[in-house]
Amino acid sequence: MSNPSEDNTAQLAQVLQDIEHAAEQAAGWLSERDRLVAQAKALGGSHRQIASRADLSHAADAELINQQVTSSATQLGTGS
Repeated sequence: MSNPSEDNTAQLAQVLQDIEHAAEQAAGWLSERDRLVAQAKALGGSHRQIASRADLSHAADAELINQQVTSSATQLGTGS
């Protein structure tokens, strides 16, 4: 017969590990979304077109694009 306290501890450890894994995956997908938003803008996409597909508000889309452009310019300027 198993100890309920030990079972609970093992289940909790597994769930916490699953949460960590899901958070890592979410961060990766958000990074990919951000990259694609910047690419779409560079290709001439409008804020409205991009925001509707990326599930962003127009303001969030503009802010994200500004961040991506600033980041890209900084990397180009430093030769990174």
